[in-house]
Amino acid sequence: MTKVLIIGAFDRYNYGDLLFPLVIERQLSSYGKDFEFEYFGLVESDLSRVGGLPTKGLQQFYKACNNPSDPVHVIVAGGEALGVTWNSLYAALNPLFQRINKSHVKVNKVLDLNAWTKKILKGKTTLPFVFDKSDFAGVQSVALNSLGGSGLSPAVFAKYGFLKEKLQNADYFAVRDQLTVDNLKKNGLHADLFPDSAILMSEFYPLDFLKKRITSEVAEYVEKHAGKYVFAQINKKTTRGHEQVIAGGLDEIYQKGKTEICLCPIGKALDHDDHEALQELGSLMKSPYSYFDADNIWDIMYLIANAKCYVGTSLHGAITALSYAVPHVGLKVEKLGAYLDTWGLKGNQRSIEFSEIYSQFLIATSAPKEALEGSRDHQLAEIKKGFDKMVKVLEKS
Repeated sequence: MTKVLIIGAFDRYNYGDLLFPLVIERQLSSYGKDFEFEYFGLVESDLSRVGGLPTKGLQQFYKACNNPSDPVHVIVAGGEALGVTWNSLYAALNPLFQRINKSHVKVNKVLDLNAWTKKILKGKTTLPFVFDKSDFAGVQSVALNSLGGSGLSPAVFAKYGFLKEKLQNADYFAVRDQLTVDNLKKNGLHADLFPDSAILMSEFYPLDFLKKRITSEVAEYVEKHAGKYVFAQINKKTTRGHEQVIAGGLDEIYQKGKTEICLCPIGKALDHDDHEALQELGSLMKSPYSYFDADNIWDIMYLIANAKCYVGTSLHGAITALSYAVPHVGLKVEKLGAYLDTWGLKGNQRSIEFSEIYSQFLIATSAPKEALEGSRDHQLAEIKKGFDKMVKVLEKS
């Protein structure tokens, strides 16, 4: 039996983070190997009611990693984890700390916020997800999966002198976009380029599977409106001050594009706050719309899979659309733009300005279904190559 510890931000209700352990377990289980999986976040949690997996906390992770008589392999599951700090992770779990973290630039002038938060959480590494097998007595390999580093600058490497060495020591190191590859290369590092592993969701969760897990409200809506609506989502952080422009773009889709509007949050965790942003957006729209509260990840997946088009700031909202071969419009977020630039369809390989929503909607929805399916199939083939490589690492013991 091979023990595999999967660690990531699965302890908060954020759609993309909850997808990582689900698809990693499914894909690794398809190899017929004797893998035993355990899941860890910063804190103990159980988000199974919304489709996630229960997690053990950080201290249990360290305990499992430091037992040489019971060796383990570790997978850092994905996301923008390369330079993520303790304080930014904790801000999504603690409302008081979120307020402190919003002023992190000012606070850091008088207090090292990352070091302070590490102490609160009893962290054992300078950055939460940057370590190698030399840091723990019982770890046989460390796999870095589906990581993004679109904002990874030389300043980060200058600040954390150990970062380059730790990343070089990874036993499997895969990133999800070319911009991250380029940023690493500037700092003398190589990583494999594979799509985000969440692209596999349509293989593991076909529509018939989802139908059994969605709420009755979503089932009724899709039965009546499948293929006739836009699934729209925005987060609060990157759209603040642009709500009126975004509302105008969605109104154009409704009025000129003769397409219904469905609003649904994807990230409800602190520091994402989609639900608050969408309530503001809805109040500014002139068109009618339907709103769903994302009661579970299956509702989100099913609504996007049956939409005419996805419009939003969420990378994993766009990846869901890509996985189910649904047209998609990515709104201005760096990591989303980096992913579409690497894996998107020709003519739709960027995250757009908020003022371009309607014009890009027309471009996105004109893409032939065969092209969308071809893009999806290419990504599926590539990510499976990545998992083949990861399994070889996990089999070495």
